[in-house]
Amino acid sequence: MGHLKNISRTHLIKKCSLALAACGLIFPGAGVAQSEAIADTLSSEQSSASPSVILADGNYLFGQSPNRDEIGTTYAVLSVKNNQTIGAFYQPRSSFDCFSGQMSQNALAVNIVNSYDQTVYPYEVAVSLDNAVVAGNATGNYALDGFYRIHELSDQDREILATCQADLAE
Repeated sequence: MGHLKNISRTHLIKKCSLALAACGLIFPGAGVAQSEAIADTLSSEQSSASPSVILADGNYLFGQSPNRDEIGTTYAVLSVKNNQTIGAFYQPRSSFDCFSGQMSQNALAVNIVNSYDQTVYPYEVAVSLDNAVVAGNATGNYALDGFYRIHELSDQDREILATCQADLAE
């Protein structure tokens, strides 16, 4: 999944391997004990919060650039239904990696399937309220940190999404 290396570390929270203490979150600059304490705090905050719609049901495209099809730029195309998601991370003229998971107010938490060797690993992208949206209707106004919302999906985006939906439905 080399094409995700371009995403800034400040915008992503990467989960650790299953071997490390119940897969607590690893935070840059924090030791294992600190990371586990932070992860425990986040887990209790998420479990106490009432579920709400983060993105309205539908298909979405986000890019590290507000412009589509920029070489070297990572994009996320996803379909959301009841805060559950299936989608892909991709770069133009490159392969794509499918994922499935769920949206919360804090993160898009997914399991990514590596397109080359089919290994599956957990990954999270922080979610924030999109400041460019008019106030008053927060549903569907969230964005992935480090990404811009692109409102129109291309035919290629739809094809990638359909492929992932078919592959992950099995």
